[in-house]
Amino acid sequence: MFLSVTLSRNPELAEYAVHLHRTGQIRPNTYVLDLDTIRYNAQQLVDTAYRNGIHLYMMTKQLGRIPEVAQAITDSGITKAVAVDPWEALHLAQAGIALGNVGHLVQIPSSMVDEIVSCQPEVITVFSVEKAKEISDAAQKQGKIQDLLLKVVAKGDVVFEGQWGGFREEEVRSAVSRIRQLPGVHIAGVTSFPCFLFNGECLQPTENVHTLLRCAEMLETELGEPLKQINAPSATACATIPLLRQLGATHGEPGHALTGTTPLHQRPGQLERPAMVYVSEVSHTDGETAYVFGGGHYRRSHMKGALVGKSFPEMANRRLDATELAPESIDYYTGLKMDGQNVDVGDTALYSFRTQIFVTRAEVVVVEGLQEGHPTLVGVYDSLGKRLR
Repeated sequence: MFLSVTLSRNPELAEYAVHLHRTGQIRPNTYVLDLDTIRYNAQQLVDTAYRNGIHLYMMTKQLGRIPEVAQAITDSGITKAVAVDPWEALHLAQAGIALGNVGHLVQIPSSMVDEIVSCQPEVITVFSVEKAKEISDAAQKQGKIQDLLLKVVAKGDVVFEGQWGGFREEEVRSAVSRIRQLPGVHIAGVTSFPCFLFNGECLQPTENVHTLLRCAEMLETELGEPLKQINAPSATACATIPLLRQLGATHGEPGHALTGTTPLHQRPGQLERPAMVYVSEVSHTDGETAYVFGGGHYRRSHMKGALVGKSFPEMANRRLDATELAPESIDYYTGLKMDGQNVDVGDTALYSFRTQIFVTRAEVVVVEGLQEGHPTLVGVYDSLGKRLR
């Protein structure tokens, strides 16, 4: 999906990733992250957000929840993280990363509420009055008042499978009345997801945005004060931040923009540069298909193909198309169409596609100094951010 743009805008990453595999420094099924470029992308996002009056939380799930990467992003100016689930929140907090938003997309289990509240997140997103009460009780015990975001949803909104939940628009007023009676919490704003989707040509607002803005107006009337947050995540990037401002949002949550891998980044003219590739190895061939060690595939990756060979110069013009993997299948291997080309066992396969590292079985290598010409390995991590070596 991003091979061409990576070869065009960050060939150093592609070449060094191949070098790491050919010299045995990394294993097949490994993502390679370019920390220099992630810092650069974060700075572009910070500058764009500042000009537009938008606040940002970083999302780290798609690049493996690695604390060292999160710290580099923090140092670049995005100082708080949004955690997709409470396990990510604890992992980052224990590494010293400040938390911005917890609870969206995954609510906090009852047994974890006390611990998450003690991590001092700026806001916690809730889908129910019951969860707001649990948070209120925990906050009271800790002598604080916790700010909440309400996830709101209406008929016609986009909701991905496995992400159901939130306050229906017609129920918001009643829910607000009940939550306002809880002494340990304060309603700070609203959120929804996804607020933008790629239509094949550009990113466009979804119906969720209109729901978000209607509920925000309703809340401000009910509360008698302006909201601290109108949080509109999904595909937050330099190209979409001005749109957040125009629509009246206050917060965005860049994730794939940090690695230059939103769908928009297939197109020319984006400020962010590609900062991530995936490296594997040909395991065997069968007929006209070369099978590559899997483990890092993501079903919505739109994987198109890979560069294959024994050296980067050889591979640069040797691209094989990928075969489609059925959604119900485990990616023990991924296939590449040989189309009469000679492919050998042990050949390197280099990919660049959209991923969510935290749901894979891949290892992750972080490289620093690549853009200055003296690359070093920061470390090797598992897909949940634990340092392996």
